[in-house]
Amino acid sequence: MSEHDSEINLKRLKYIGSLRDESIVAQIEAQLIRQGIHITKEYENEFYHLFVVDLNQLQQARDVYRIYIGGAKPTKVDKNWQYVQSLSMGPATIIILALCVIVFIFGWILKNENLYYLFLFSTSKVDAFADINNGEYWRLLSPAFIHFGYIHIFFNMLWWKELGKLIEVTKGSVFLILLLLFTAISSNILQAIMSPGMFGGLSGVVYGLLGFLWPYSRLNPNFKFKLPTSDIVLMVGWLFLGFFDVFNFKMANWAHGGGLVSGAVLGVIFALIDRSDQKSNTHQS
Repeated sequence: MSEHDSEINLKRLKYIGSLRDESIVAQIEAQLIRQGIHITKEYENEFYHLFVVDLNQLQQARDVYRIYIGGAKPTKVDKNWQYVQSLSMGPATIIILALCVIVFIFGWILKNENLYYLFLFSTSKVDAFADINNGEYWRLLSPAFIHFGYIHIFFNMLWWKELGKLIEVTKGSVFLILLLLFTAISSNILQAIMSPGMFGGLSGVVYGLLGFLWPYSRLNPNFKFKLPTSDIVLMVGWLFLGFFDVFNFKMANWAHGGGLVSGAVLGVIFALIDRSDQKSNTHQS
């Protein structure tokens, strides 16, 4: 390999990225200098190509570059979530996920309004419990399975997949379904009482699963998973902001709160039960 080829290969190794906008390039360079990182620039074909001077600073420079072009800085996955991601989805997790997706396809994408009306808590604008009082008891649960938009269902399914399979592996399929029923019905009822109207989504249940894992993971020392504090802060913070209407979209805040509280109550109860059973088994052995 010639000396020229070696220089080219080294330049490739030091490559950060390319941008057309000179002002963003200047901002990136200023930010890197503040961090003690120096770069070189080459202008070619209407693009600025950026390279680090010190190869050891390449990853740090690329992190800054990603942030300025709108990407997230890569973060290490928490060891607890690594454990969750290693688990396979159980039948209950898959069935509920599939049900939500099917309802979304036929109801939202294919615009079958009758299907959504069938799943709503109430079709009455006057009395939120009119349909239920007429014997349509499935409406206590069914709003959990309807979603209003791609982002809405994406995030709910993402959380359901991870938390659902964790609880299913730990406590079994029947327990997961019973937890879903309890948190969905309690969160839907609270939302209907406090803020009647059209609402739906599995987020009340997701908050219920998070609420369950919060005390359960801390009170049961033998549980492998510990819900990271950052996720608790994110969960509670999102709930708190929702009540102040800081977002440009409506949120079923009471359903979120109801799911969180009902799940947390069960989390405390079952953590104490499981811890007591484990102590009894230890003494017997």
